[in-house]
Amino acid sequence: MKRAAGGESPLATLRQSIGRMPLLVRSMAPTWSLEHLGQLDPAFIARHGIAGLIWDIDGTLTAYHATRLLPSAEAPFAALRALPGLRHAILSNAPEWRFRELAAMFPDIPVLRGYRVAGRVIGRRLLGTADSLTAGELDHHLASGAMTLRKPHAELVRLAIAELGCAAELVAMVGDQYLTDVAGANLAGVRSIKLPNPAPGSFPWSIRFTQQLERLLFRLRPRAEPTSSPGRTPDASS
Repeated sequence: MKRAAGGESPLATLRQSIGRMPLLVRSMAPTWSLEHLGQLDPAFIARHGIAGLIWDIDGTLTAYHATRLLPSAEAPFAALRALPGLRHAILSNAPEWRFRELAAMFPDIPVLRGYRVAGRVIGRRLLGTADSLTAGELDHHLASGAMTLRKPHAELVRLAIAELGCAAELVAMVGDQYLTDVAGANLAGVRSIKLPNPAPGSFPWSIRFTQQLERLLFRLRPRAEPTSSPGRTPDASS
């Protein structure tokens, strides 16, 4: 049974994004840049009226393709998980095997991805071992040429917003990359929280190269005028 779709590599992110690069570069400014996950605490959530969090995993909560949270992430993440009413979803650019592994690691958090099939976007949700697509449905889409969508595609973020069941202005996306996590959030109209990658050495050279490139683009990007748009307002960690 075929279990992979086109578009499951970092190069696929580049191919899907290259034609929109000027727009993506203009969309790289995070709402908040935090020094570490511990700054994203219950007080921060309450102060900024956040009801739902969309999580990147690799480079945000774990080392590259690791199966355990980084020690520095364990207590802050647990504190956020314990907040009553705060909803969570995971949105990852990981390949199929990692997609399923993430669902096993976080069995009570929906793990989401999307496919473009015949001009329309189809969402897929794993909650533990429960898959929103049957094996037959998935195989049919893949046989029809389904392309895995990758961040910063705004439709992926919108799938996560719908999963959370929150208004977009109450959602924030948490990640370590400007061109995927931050730009994707901004393009979908939600706020973004940029964290530093706590384990950059665990990533393959191809991803480290693109991360260095995006940091250069971030420094060279044209500065936009201040705006009140929920996904485009740079701020400190306040």
